[in-house]
Amino acid sequence: MRSARRLIDAVTARGIAPDELLSRAAIDRSLLDSPRVRLSLKQFSKLYAGIVGALEDEHLGLHGEPTRPGALETLCRIGATTSTFADCVQVIAKGCNTVLRDFKVDCVAGGGELQITFRERRRDLEKSLLAYEISLLTIYAILSWLVGQRLPLVLADFPCPAPRHRPEMRALLAGPIRFNQPHAALRFPERVNSLHIIRNAEEIPRYIRRTPGSLIETLLVGDSLASEVRRVLQQALPSLLSLPQVAERLAVSPRTLHRKLEAAGAGFQRIKDDLRRDMALRFLIRGGTPLKQIATHLGFSDQSTFQRAFAQWTGLSPGEYRKRAQPQRAEKGTVTLMMDAGKVG
Repeated sequence: MRSARRLIDAVTARGIAPDELLSRAAIDRSLLDSPRVRLSLKQFSKLYAGIVGALEDEHLGLHGEPTRPGALETLCRIGATTSTFADCVQVIAKGCNTVLRDFKVDCVAGGGELQITFRERRRDLEKSLLAYEISLLTIYAILSWLVGQRLPLVLADFPCPAPRHRPEMRALLAGPIRFNQPHAALRFPERVNSLHIIRNAEEIPRYIRRTPGSLIETLLVGDSLASEVRRVLQQALPSLLSLPQVAERLAVSPRTLHRKLEAAGAGFQRIKDDLRRDMALRFLIRGGTPLKQIATHLGFSDQSTFQRAFAQWTGLSPGEYRKRAQPQRAEKGTVTLMMDAGKVG
């Protein structure tokens, strides 16, 4: 409830009466003064989404310039066009300079770390801790979702005094937090650079539709079993793991893994096929990697086997898809092309 109260204070400061927003989220206003009362994730998400809609600002009017609806989806889409975390964090930082106009956002590597730094462009606009929390936690959640796991942090820095709710912040961030720092930053260990991006364009609309609940789940609940299976399979390429081998790496029995995947509507072979399809699309879109090399990287026995599988997935041969993709990339840009690639898949 403390978090809900902070949102209500933010929207009230913008001259919007909160009663209807609270009613839509099924939150009794009389409980706002009871900070230890708990809200469901659904209640909190409805309140947050209602405020975003009322203000037309995904950062709740806490910055000098609004972050228009669609900004977070754009960041997810540009991140999903990359292959590794090292590439992803670079393009996300560049994207932040467009959607978070109050900050100059940079990606800095060195000293065994990879940092995203957030420096205020205008010192005369003093920001609340809530403004920094929402910005940094959102970027952190998006990056974690794209790689399918909560990312470890060397440090998270905030240029604000330490608040009373430090334990709640620590629950969301997988690393120590420092306050009263010169600027805000997320600092990742160098070992995460090689993590693969496992998300595709098809998954983004549902993830964004459920924000901020989906962002919070990424940091608290972890990811779905299907995503875990996909991550294990991708990390093993070009070796193709069987279901028993994946089960062993996830410390469950093959029968349990099969049963849980079936219950979730995600068959093992489908996960494997979707993974290889999505990676093939990325290779073909991004440049001139020879088809034989793509086939080898994805674990196919030879190029012809890969070509037949690709034709089954998309209705096009890899060569024909590449011909269509390359001009389209130049005309429309990578983000739009990846949306089209998701539809083809």
